[in-house]
Amino acid sequence: MMVPQNFNRRHSPNRRKTRVDATILLDGRYHAVTIRDVSFEGMKLQVPCPIPPGSPITVHVLDQQIPAIVHWNKPPYAGIHMLERLDGQTLIALETAD
Repeated sequence: MMVPQNFNRRHSPNRRKTRVDATILLDGRYHAVTIRDVSFEGMKLQVPCPIPPGSPITVHVLDQQIPAIVHWNKPPYAGIHMLERLDGQTLIALETAD
């Protein structure tokens, strides 16, 4: 099977735009970030500094700690893949929190 050249594996039909302030824990230090979009399995974060792909992080938002891995980085943004799928209530809360 041939993959179309315009294939974008970062695209998610369930991605929802938002603007929610959060904190990430990276290498033992906390950094303020903004969640710019969210889906059941990932987020796009606006970050203050580049984060290498493959870096483990924990997102602290809405009284939750969400473990994730940085999937891509294109300053000032980073895409993360969460290690556990978000539940529907948390997704809706993040979508409507802005």
